[in-house]
Amino acid sequence: MKNYKILFLSCLLLLFTASCNDWLYLEPSTSIVDKGESVKLLSDANARLMGTYDAMRNYYYYGARMTFYGDATSEDMMAQSNTKRVASYYTFSFNESNAPSTFWSQCYKIISYTNLILESIDKLKDQQGVDMALWADYKGQALAIRAMAYFDLTRLYGYPYTKDQGKSLGVAIVDKPVFPDYKPARNTVAECYTFVLKDLNEAINLLPVTKNNGRFNKWAAMSLLSRVYLYQGDNANALKFAKEAITGAEGNAYKLWTNAEYKSAWAGEFGNEVLFELQFTTTENQGNDAIGYLVSPRGYDDILLSDDWTIKLMGNETNDIRYQSVIDNTAYNSKSGRRYMWKYPVNSGESSTTYYLGNVKVLRLSETYLIAAEAAAKSGNNEDAVKYLDAIVKRGDPNQTVVGATVTLDRVLEERRKELVGEGHRFFDAIRNGKTITRSKDLAFPHLPTIQPEAWSFNWDYYKVVLPIPIAEINANENMKDQQNPGYKL
Repeated sequence: MKNYKILFLSCLLLLFTASCNDWLYLEPSTSIVDKGESVKLLSDANARLMGTYDAMRNYYYYGARMTFYGDATSEDMMAQSNTKRVASYYTFSFNESNAPSTFWSQCYKIISYTNLILESIDKLKDQQGVDMALWADYKGQALAIRAMAYFDLTRLYGYPYTKDQGKSLGVAIVDKPVFPDYKPARNTVAECYTFVLKDLNEAINLLPVTKNNGRFNKWAAMSLLSRVYLYQGDNANALKFAKEAITGAEGNAYKLWTNAEYKSAWAGEFGNEVLFELQFTTTENQGNDAIGYLVSPRGYDDILLSDDWTIKLMGNETNDIRYQSVIDNTAYNSKSGRRYMWKYPVNSGESSTTYYLGNVKVLRLSETYLIAAEAAAKSGNNEDAVKYLDAIVKRGDPNQTVVGATVTLDRVLEERRKELVGEGHRFFDAIRNGKTITRSKDLAFPHLPTIQPEAWSFNWDYYKVVLPIPIAEINANENMKDQQNPGYKL
């Protein structure tokens, strides 16, 4: 109850702080008191949004864990040892008792913040002199953030929509501030997708087209919308909104980085390819738990690229800028030959060289191109598949092209592995498409032998492709007590 009271006071006082521990044990994570009366001005809504973005930067969400989860559970990256932070995900050694519950609690914390904004913001339209452009912007941001949190929860705790057309259980939808005795059951994956799509479709009609550093705008929300449609298997809408996002973004000063810009662009802040980016500064950071410190050989040396990526996938393509950008750690003799992730260097604007001061680029225009290519390939629209895939292929290596080829789903997924490695996509890309993830045992630096036997090669039939509902939630909410994910003990 102590943690609940802390959360209650923080919401009332707008003192949003990032917790290092699971935040709620005695009450369901889906519940929160405060009917939103404290949002009385647009400035109140903005203050709550600032706190919400801060919660998104937390280690337990995009500050690290959500960023590395989709790579640590794939074949493309690996834990340095069994003691590293990513090790339990990487080896699939977690169970219903020891699986971290912080994805669940952190996302519901963010959802509760956005619910508080959305509960009150419509009432602010009638205030004299209210800036309607700001009003629309703040509401759109709250909707987009809530949609992202629910989408992430659904893909973490619910089976892919494409496996059974969303019939399996997802997460509990809570769309307004509720009292602590509110104990919802889980909704289906299909219901979760319907909710997320509704929020995002509303958000894109409210958000501005101009860049707002560190915050959602129209093109970021539309890119996320196209991703959700792709995961749902609605290729027509995925292609439609990806193309619209690309055209709109490129008409508003966004563009793909060039081959020459690519390597250095990762240290830049709010570059012209990045649609949504979370900033980490000397006053706003996750310290040594930040993703930049985890992937650095001079930091915690937690997670690195596997030989499945560097040799089996990229080994014959050494001219590709994405291969050339990988850090070869031969300078540190004890780890000669290892390859480290380059995507979270210290921000170029920082005077400090501390590795936790690297921004997280959550949504990039590159991914939107790849969404368009995948949706087009699945739809039999080879013209668009070639158009959007070739832009990414040629940017990686100007001597390569897919022009004249028939673009297949596997070819797009291969390019997604090359382009999006280290950004949390590979596991979800394979699983949502019914593909198999296989870790190699016969390369120079093989995967750790402590990987669970069934996790060396698996697909969406492996029960651990979804996380268990946290035991604390099961114990606190009788309406979920019989809704644990299959394969885990109640």
